[in-house]
Amino acid sequence: MSSDCHSLAHQIGGYLLAVSALKDDGSLFRCSYLGALPPQASFDALCRALKIAPDGLRLQPSVTVVCSGALCTPRQWLLERLNPMSEADLQPLDARLFDGFERELAELLGSEPHWYQLVSSGQRSLAGQLGAIWSVFVFGTECHAYVMHCSWDR
Repeated sequence: MSSDCHSLAHQIGGYLLAVSALKDDGSLFRCSYLGALPPQASFDALCRALKIAPDGLRLQPSVTVVCSGALCTPRQWLLERLNPMSEADLQPLDARLFDGFERELAELLGSEPHWYQLVSSGQRSLAGQLGAIWSVFVFGTECHAYVMHCSWDR
């Protein structure tokens, strides 16, 4: 099953790579398999996968994260451009792009994924390791966890 899960992460990563090319604004996306564990219990595996120390970080359910400023939800990351190249690029991408992503994830995972976000206490900067602007989302079912790392670094 583990190789299927890694293949699934590569498939999701391919979709995210296509979105990055479509956005053409410097956004970078990665997806990796964290292991056979629920997303809310994957903090240690996440820190190992990102090669970061856990100090001052925690996983929080995405719906409870209060954020301001730059992109902070998966929907915003996939649909909005940080560096529009022209007047036409000021509008977000078609929302069907994200809706399709959500449907595809639910189909691939066999159920609606649970989403968590890596949040920082603000006492340390991870920009050097994760990108100038970054968000890390952990998603999955009760049996398997994946990480989606979004960054922008121009």
